[in-house]
Amino acid sequence: MTGRPAPLPRPAPVPRPSAVLAARYARALDIAAVVAVAGWHLAGAGPLLVAHLGSYPSDQFQIAAWGAIALIIAAGSVLLLRGLQSRGTGWALAAAALAISTAVAAACPPDQMLATDWAWGTAGWVGVLVLLRRPLAELGVFLTLEGVATFAVLTRDGLHRSTVAAFITVLAGSAGIQLAIAVAAGALNVPARQAADAATREADVTARRAVADRIRGARRARWLELRATAEPLLQGLATGTADPGDPAVQRACAVEAARLRRLLAEGDDAPDPLVHELHACADVAQRRGVAVDIETAAVIPAVPPEGRRAITDLAIAVLVNAMSQVRVTVTGTVDGVIVSLVSDSPAEPDLPSSPVWLAVDSQRDQQSLWVEARWNTM
Repeated sequence: MTGRPAPLPRPAPVPRPSAVLAARYARALDIAAVVAVAGWHLAGAGPLLVAHLGSYPSDQFQIAAWGAIALIIAAGSVLLLRGLQSRGTGWALAAAALAISTAVAAACPPDQMLATDWAWGTAGWVGVLVLLRRPLAELGVFLTLEGVATFAVLTRDGLHRSTVAAFITVLAGSAGIQLAIAVAAGALNVPARQAADAATREADVTARRAVADRIRGARRARWLELRATAEPLLQGLATGTADPGDPAVQRACAVEAARLRRLLAEGDDAPDPLVHELHACADVAQRRGVAVDIETAAVIPAVPPEGRRAITDLAIAVLVNAMSQVRVTVTGTVDGVIVSLVSDSPAEPDLPSSPVWLAVDSQRDQQSLWVEARWNTM
């Protein structure tokens, strides 16, 4: 068993209807893009390739290129549907498709490139697929590069008015549809991202509220626990059944006062809560004229509330029995914290029982008492 408190469960965020709807539309658009690209490659580029087999300088090259682009489409589809798209992988696949498309255009029969080039449209759809979640400008750059590369191959056979007009018509038609799909994806991304951000903020607020409620409940429980021990003592003083001059009664009052100050200190926003609460406990002894010196060494790790209360309970027991001086040393270690207390205490203090995860050791040398508490993170 360790001194770590049970971690606060993070409330599961309840997605807003807008977030759910936007996510569903975005998912549907991803699937539609995959179907459109794969469908074009199979039902558009495939039949065009088959129809012109025998007219290419190398049919084997065209078939191999078609298969290579099919593999690129498969890889891009997996990345898109699993949400693994990145700029590097997207552009790597797009560049491969562009290189294959240009090579296919160059390997088409002279003067028949526009009629037999099955890869031009497919390469553009591959760009849409692998750059769907990227900024629209990136797809625009890719389509521009593809158009320039294809036009450069077209100039190989000489430019004619009819050829340029056909090129522009095909370019405008294919690029226009592909850009429209990308614009639609971007339009859905904005509300989806906004809805997701809103849902995250709402979940954070709910989590903070749950933490505050838990802290408030724990503080109330500690207050009721303190009341259970302080109230009988106060009633005894009020009714005269407890003698204020009795050293035992005085120590009991000092213990309850120190516990109350510790409870108040627990609500403070201090950089080192353990040292802050030790100072609060020491105030009662200092009011009796006891010189309390609290020193720290090394970096003090974060100690959970249960650990701090167990340590300060030991400190209170030593402080209320000290005659004139107490030296408290708080040392941070690799795996926890060590709190040592040395006091001039002729009477043996009634040390509270400690939990099993807090190692406590004590020694006495005539009028000097040494108590050490060790809390480990593991």
